[in-house]
Order: sequence, then structure tokens, then C-alpha cells
Amino acid sequence: MRFWRGYLRAHWALLSVTLLSVGCMEYEVTTNLNPDGSGIRTEKLVLEDSDDDELGLSAEAFKSLMHVREVDGFQYSEQAGESGSEAHVFARETRIRGWDEWRALSGRIQIVAAAAAGAGGAEYADVRFENALTVDRRQSAEGRTLEVRERFYWNNLMGALIDYEARGFTRFVESRFSRLRPELRGELIGLAKGALWATAQQGRWDLGDSERAEAFAPLVEHLADRALGLVRDRYPRFGRESFAAQFRGMLVELEEDEDFEDFLESNLPGAVLAGNTQFVVRLNLPGQVLESNAHKRDGATLIWEFSPWDAVLVPVELLARSRVPE
Repeated sequence: MRFWRGYLRAHWALLSVTLLSVGCMEYEVTTNLNPDGSGIRTEKLVLEDSDDDELGLSAEAFKSLMHVREVDGFQYSEQAGESGSEAHVFARETRIRGWDEWRALSGRIQIVAAAAAGAGGAEYADVRFENALTVDRRQSAEGRTLEVRERFYWNNLMGALIDYEARGFTRFVESRFSRLRPELRGELIGLAKGALWATAQQGRWDLGDSERAEAFAPLVEHLADRALGLVRDRYPRFGRESFAAQFRGMLVELEEDEDFEDFLESNLPGAVLAGNTQFVVRLNLPGQVLESNAHKRDGATLIWEFSPWDAVLVPVELLARSRVPE
């Protein structure tokens, strides 16, 4: 994904180091749908032992963040991993009796970014990765069709990362403009966060240093003008270039940030786990497949493979449609 290749690679380079230090996980989801609306959904999370445990998570904390506790319906077992090491396996099977029961599977897959009782728990308790599933029956000129859509998306993760990226500007505003009304200080900080949101969504981070400086120059000048207008009445002598330097440092002069690894591990350990998890989603539909955006196909099985970090900006959307014999 362009965002992952650009923004995270350029500005959050330590993220890959953090992810690789906690071992590899695979989350397998297999859905078998029958013509009468019944079916079976199986989920299996496989974690192979790693020599590294830099997150320092207990078994209970891991199960809570990955939402694979017994109370969630998962059964735990130990098996031999592909590399010969021990693998920890969490498995769950759900039997569906009819069409109306499929919707209950929405939100069943979850990765919680922060444990409520942990560091940053209160601030980031609403950051999570989850799924939304719909199964529809339709009658059309093609006959009776079934359509399966599943969305995997993050709630509030991008906001947490933007808060982190804007922390320097936030400190600057709060220390330099203490006499400014709180709502105006909030507007200044919102200006910076909005710029980070917009540039990330536009995929403008995948540039070299000189290209980035040129590409962001008009935005930096625009932001400096708007910020100066907000403080002019209270701070008439404040220089425009001071604002421009702040925005330039935030948007253009990207450097490796050693604090980012600590921020993730301390505040969003579940996001680190999610980034080190490979999802493999398999779907077996009755009838003839008419349309899908599957990454590959194995016989009648449609297969998608992705990382939760692919869904940081926009959801990962899975779609398949088949024609069912009358």
C-alpha cells in the first residue's frame, strides 16, 4: 500500500524493527457457505515461539489484545511449528444455521491496540482492528446470487498516530502561546493534525527529501499564514517564519524517531502485534463465482492475504459473488 511504503517507511522506520522482534503470527479465517444459508466459520491464530519478547506481554495480556481468550470461544493448544519450534494455536469454530446469523460474526475478529489497564490504556482504549461481515441473497437476471462482503478496518488508530506526530507542534503551541484562548490553541493544533491527515491520505510521503521539500512548500506557507492569523491579535510581533519552521519540521524534515518504538510498545502493544500478523482469509461459496477481488484462487476456494497495517488509512475490502443453482 502506498501509505505503508511511503509514510511509515520514511518517518517511522523503527516500526519494522519493532514488529520483527516479536515473532511471526498467522491468522487464518475460513468460511464455508452453503446454498441454504448455513455454514461454518473457523478461525485459527498461530504464534510460533520467538527468542525475542521485547513487548514483555504476559500470556493473558496477549490473549486479551488479540481477542483469543476462552471467553471469546477460542481453544488453546500447542503444536509443532513449521520451523520446528513450538507453536501456540488458538482456534474457534462457529456453526451458522441460517442467513440471519451471519451478521453476528461482525466484530468477532478484533485486535485491541491497548489494554485498558496498561500504559496509555485510558487514552487509546478505543483503538482496535476489527471486521464487518455481510452476506446477501439477491434475485437478478443472472438468477439467484449470493454476495459476501467483509471489511477489515481500524477504529481510531490513525488518530493516535497523528497525535504522536503532532506532539512537537502541540508542545510548541502550549508553551509559546500560553496567553492565547484555549479554543485558539486547539485550532492551531487542529491545523497541524489536519495537515498530517490530508498529506497521509494523499500518499505524498513516498518522495525523496528534495522532492518532498518542493512538494510541501506551498502547504507549509499556507499553514504558516493561517496560524499567524490565529495569533496575530494576541501576539502581533510573532514572526511568520517561526510557524513555517514548525510546519516544515513536521512535514518535510523527516528523521528516524527512536521514541516511536517506545511509544508503540508502551501505548499500543496490540498495534505492534497486529502489524506482525498475516491474515489469510479463505472463502468457499456455493455455485459459480461471478466476481471477486481475491488475491488468488485454489480450486473453488477464494483466498485473500493482507496485514492489518494495510488498513491504516482505508479498510481492506473483501468481495465475492456467486450464482447459485435454483
